Amino acid sequence: MQSWQKVMRIRARSVKVLLVGAALLAISCAGPSATFSSESISGRDKPELGTVAHAGSPLPVRLAPGQVVKGGYLTTPEELRAIRAKADRGVEPDRTSVARVLERAGEVWDYPLEAVAECGGADRPKWNDNDRGLSILYAKALAYHLTGDAAYAAEVRVILERIMTEVRSISLEEPQCQLNFSWSSPELVASAALIEDYWAGMTCSGPLTFDQADRTIGGGPCKRLFQNWLVKNPYYVVSYAGESAQSNWGAAATNAMAHIADYTRDREDVTLVGRRPPRIEGGRETALSPAAAFDYANRLALDRMNGYRVEHSSSRSCDVMQGGQQLGSRPPVKSQITELGILPEDARREQHCNIERYGSEYQNYPQLHIGNLIQQCELMLRRGDSSCYDNVDETDIPDYVFSDQDGVSHLTHLRPGRGSLERAINAVIIDAGMEWRRDDALAVAFAYYREHQRLGGVFQWPAHINNGTICSQDICFGLLTHSPGSVAPVGLYRSFLSSVDAAYSRQSAPQGRGLSPRRG
Repeated sequence: MQSWQKVMRIRARSVKVLLVGAALLAISCAGPSATFSSESISGRDKPELGTVAHAGSPLPVRLAPGQVVKGGYLTTPEELRAIRAKADRGVEPDRTSVARVLERAGEVWDYPLEAVAECGGADRPKWNDNDRGLSILYAKALAYHLTGDAAYAAEVRVILERIMTEVRSISLEEPQCQLNFSWSSPELVASAALIEDYWAGMTCSGPLTFDQADRTIGGGPCKRLFQNWLVKNPYYVVSYAGESAQSNWGAAATNAMAHIADYTRDREDVTLVGRRPPRIEGGRETALSPAAAFDYANRLALDRMNGYRVEHSSSRSCDVMQGGQQLGSRPPVKSQITELGILPEDARREQHCNIERYGSEYQNYPQLHIGNLIQQCELMLRRGDSSCYDNVDETDIPDYVFSDQDGVSHLTHLRPGRGSLERAINAVIIDAGMEWRRDDALAVAFAYYREHQRLGGVFQWPAHINNGTICSQDICFGLLTHSPGSVAPVGLYRSFLSSVDAAYSRQSAPQGRGLSPRRG
């Protein structure tokens, strides 16, 4: 085991009264955590749908204490150069992460492209697959700043130009494309953003407009043409899942929508057109400016977390409030992140919607949902808004009424404490003792919550970050960009926090209900 992993596994054996007292003092001094209610993320504040909502004032800066606006997508050129400097000094895991990214960047990107991209499986088309073409592309974009070698940027430009020239559209007939291009779009955006200084002023071949019906290919500024391709292809395709799905599909889709909308913010002429299922506003498409589309994608995510959205893509959804997906011994539960941290729409794949705790065996779908949500929260943070990371809905709504995808009305209890990403992670790692396999996403989340946790247990997370830098269906190379070895507290401070976490875990979960929010 690498030395940094050994250090991160340190757990104190006992908690002294002085340490607990200090912990309580620190908690009380931390100030209140941000909360979101249904009123703050719905109603009149939402963009007007079906029209072009023009960009208004900049998003308000809602940052937790100590946070700064960093920019970029997961990372910036300046951050990458700093990571390379640490790697050159032999700092781990930075040295290993850089080596792995450069190894991947050295691979040849040579994939056939079709005019209409089809998705015959989770790994199709190959050029778009996170474990194949996409990871090579993104690794080359990272390598450009890790090494300063413009040859990597030149390769990225050639690949993106091929994509936006040869791939004229993405299949609307295959629902799998909604998911596959949700997974890939954030890295497509990040790859282009990382070569912005390189291809500025260059001319590429690509779609001349963002109009879905206009497939004309011609010459123009590289970034502008790639923006057109993203708007008329991935955004249009994935938006359907962003509106209709409350499972990991929805989490991936709103993440992709937010990334594409953000990348087109410098275009006042762009309208992002999104699809909706027939039972949402009669299937009427949305048409939003980039700024409005970014805000809308984030509001969709927060509404989903807090239980205010409804699943429209599955007849076995938790939102029908009956059937074998609900345990008959407990009240049915609708889609949300519950106050216990459960993601019902993904829990039902292996267990049921209304469980109190996951089983200890690995479950992919809740972790995939969480990983994509982490990436969207990180984007919001880098744009000056920590509300996604900090979100917890403390409203108690015992008689919440909603209509399912068939128009049937249901009554349910939305409990306080729901909607918390931090709680969702703890439900997997601490409550269930489940193996965590999406380590790159967890590294990104830990980088935030190590300083801004509301719950005990966060310093138990790094012990699960041990699979090295990879490119997954949520976050690519997160262990490179958010090294837990370089951001974790050190020495006595770490032992102190680990001891408090262990004590708090024992105190808060005697009946298996897991950890509860710390109260100041």
